[in-house]
Amino acid sequence: MLLTLSIRNVVLIEALDLSFAQGFCVFTGETGAGKSILLDALCLVLGQRGEQTLIRKDAEQASVFAEFQHSSVFDNFFEQQSIPLSEVISLRRVLQANGRSKAFINDELVSVQVLKNLGDQLLNIHGQHDHLFEISKQRELLDQSIDLGTKRNVENAFIDLQAAKENLENFEKILVNAHSQRAFIKMQLDDLNKLRPQENEETLLLEKRQVIVGFAKIADTVSSCLKGLTYPKDFAAEIGQYQQVLVRSNNIQLKALDDAASGLDRAYIEVKEVQQLLQDLLEQHQEHAQQLQVYDQRYSEIHAISKKYGISGDELYPLWVDLQKQESCMGDAEYERSQLQKQVLHKRQEYLDTAKILSNKRRQAAEILENSVLAELPDLFLPHARFRINLHALAEGQWGIMGTEQVIFEVCMNPGQPFSALHKTASGGEMARLMLALKVVTSTQKNLATQIFDEIDQGVSGAIALAIGKRLRRLGECGQVMAITHSAQVASQAHHHLIVQKEQGQNTTSTNVLTLGEPDRVNEIARMLSGQQINDVARKAAIELMKG
Repeated sequence: MLLTLSIRNVVLIEALDLSFAQGFCVFTGETGAGKSILLDALCLVLGQRGEQTLIRKDAEQASVFAEFQHSSVFDNFFEQQSIPLSEVISLRRVLQANGRSKAFINDELVSVQVLKNLGDQLLNIHGQHDHLFEISKQRELLDQSIDLGTKRNVENAFIDLQAAKENLENFEKILVNAHSQRAFIKMQLDDLNKLRPQENEETLLLEKRQVIVGFAKIADTVSSCLKGLTYPKDFAAEIGQYQQVLVRSNNIQLKALDDAASGLDRAYIEVKEVQQLLQDLLEQHQEHAQQLQVYDQRYSEIHAISKKYGISGDELYPLWVDLQKQESCMGDAEYERSQLQKQVLHKRQEYLDTAKILSNKRRQAAEILENSVLAELPDLFLPHARFRINLHALAEGQWGIMGTEQVIFEVCMNPGQPFSALHKTASGGEMARLMLALKVVTSTQKNLATQIFDEIDQGVSGAIALAIGKRLRRLGECGQVMAITHSAQVASQAHHHLIVQKEQGQNTTSTNVLTLGEPDRVNEIARMLSGQQINDVARKAAIELMKG
């Protein structure tokens, strides 16, 4: 519900502050007073396109500020946009003379499109370009009486169906790609099956080779040492001989000789161990030399294959594993495809089942809505008009989260004429009244959005205009409704009455809006009935109209 509206420097309005309440409110005034400026200002703050011509002469910028009653249904919008919540929803739009425009929601700078998205939910302006001429809005209007669970089931089922189709399509693409590369995959597998690479084999081979090459650098030193200890005489054997000589010659058991013999015995053992150690190292070197040939041969094989496919040697093993999986998948492709196809068919049937439930509920809701609208038409002096709702089945390619049919409102305004779609029917006085009937019968619950009717009574008068006024008042009892009108009959039914006046200064012209109390309201309705001259007869007629 619109609470306040503040306008600064918009066309003829220099400064205007208005407050609003629930119910049916009318704006009246002489032609040219500036009633359309109010609509232009509202459109601006709701995110519609702002023309530079809206800026008041000699002003640097125009601005419009509006406050709306907050409701929890908008919490999700504010959360998605990261806008802090407030007790009221405030919208502000600034239009500068240099062509720049700024938009704010709750004092947070936003894009004009974000402002428009919220504005469309807060306030609806009905006129020649009524939203109900849009097919999508007709479906929304019909579906508002259908439980949310049914609609969500259809939405979720369609999402599941699309996911199943996408899985099948992706698998088909992979399969086509795999078949196109089948010869190349086979060639790679043949090479790798022969090579049988191990995990990180290239790195391990290089590490082993480095150890062998490093030992080869000291092999000559080991050989020289071993040769010096064994050729031309065995150094250990000589030490052993000298040790035996000392033992045999020590007949007097001289301790010093015993110690010397013992030292030579230890030296013999140590030298013998060194000789054996050096001999073992040389034998290992010979074995390593043979291993190095094997390592070099293996490394050469790995390098040749890795170079062939443009990857490192360590990448051959994971490639081999992946190619084996691809070969296995190609073997199981038909089975996998059949399973995905079954899943698509299963999800399609689930979607059709839920969509059928929605369709049945739509038919029931359509019958109720048709009868309710037809019941309103005689009182709006449309006794011959006909209204029906066509649930047009869509081709499978057009199915969506909203079901399998398109909701189309159709009308026939005169006997003998064929039905035509509402969105293809030219607007006019009769059509405006039929649209009002739709608004009335679908507004049984509290309306969150403010409804504004722009001269919906155009081209009608008398009893027809009074019937329109009564319906607008009924709408106001369900929420907040506003109308810009030239009809005294419509104005007489309002809960609140505002008059738009043009004030002429010496060098300036401005528009002002006043809220009318009961006496002033009687005079304004009397003026609308009789013209500029207000007399007692006109006042009496105005009072009778206001009594309803």
